[in-house]
Amino acid sequence: MATFNGEAYLKAQLDSLIGQTYKSWQLIVHDDGSTDHTLAILSEYQTLDSRIVVMADAVSGLGATGNFLHLINRAHGALYMFCDQDDIWLENKVAVMVEAIKDREGPMLVYANAYFYKDGSVVKQKATLIHPSTLRNFLFFNSGIQGCSIIMNAQLVDLLRPFPSVLAMHDHLFTLGAISLGKIFYVDEILMWYRQHKGNVSGHQQLGIYARIASFFKRGKPVMSQYHYKANRAFYERYFEKLEPRSRSIFRAYFQYGESNSRLKRAFIILKYGFSLGNKKGVLFLKTLIRKPMG
Repeated sequence: MATFNGEAYLKAQLDSLIGQTYKSWQLIVHDDGSTDHTLAILSEYQTLDSRIVVMADAVSGLGATGNFLHLINRAHGALYMFCDQDDIWLENKVAVMVEAIKDREGPMLVYANAYFYKDGSVVKQKATLIHPSTLRNFLFFNSGIQGCSIIMNAQLVDLLRPFPSVLAMHDHLFTLGAISLGKIFYVDEILMWYRQHKGNVSGHQQLGIYARIASFFKRGKPVMSQYHYKANRAFYERYFEKLEPRSRSIFRAYFQYGESNSRLKRAFIILKYGFSLGNKKGVLFLKTLIRKPMG
């Protein structure tokens, strides 16, 4: 768990962890320099439950991604889960996720879904709507599978060490790693309430159908996030020797798309390589026709 000024919602999250039906877990927490009562709350819960371990190393100012990677570089186990400071995990979350991954071989990432949680009420709208499974339907995603919804095995984590110096987000790194170098599997269950508030770091937002349509046709928005483009390139360079030839080819086509000034060429690349957004094949092609390539 990576924390920073999380006093408003931290206790509810910690209580949901303590209430898990699966009991054999350890929570390692690192705070990024909170100025509220976050550290006092963590100290209280560390005393309450010996499975909660708070790292005290005077390191701060890492940001969310840096904080999570700081944690995972110091954690050692067979399975890893990221935990945000402000959500609520349903009591069977860990049990379901462990059961889903335990017998799967090779570098593996498993993820489930969540409902939004806003102003004290559950909104029955799934947080994850796109389910990428290959490089061709992930590279243009401009995101990763929501970090707090995943579980990974040590084979995947160890395969990716040491991590690239250029990153978009921690969840993007591990999703891309699983898709290109391992395997990814979706558990179609709601196992968490994903809290919406002004301080959210994640890009997952609750949007109505009209808001999603308006956002899609917003011409100022790019097809590719420069942020994720640079992270994808850094990943390609860092793990080049581990990538299969076909995967290298797909990465190169993605980079050609980003470098091209021709809308026609970009559309051709989409069609030739079968790029898509999850299972929505026409959406990316339409975006290519109406949006600028990168921003």
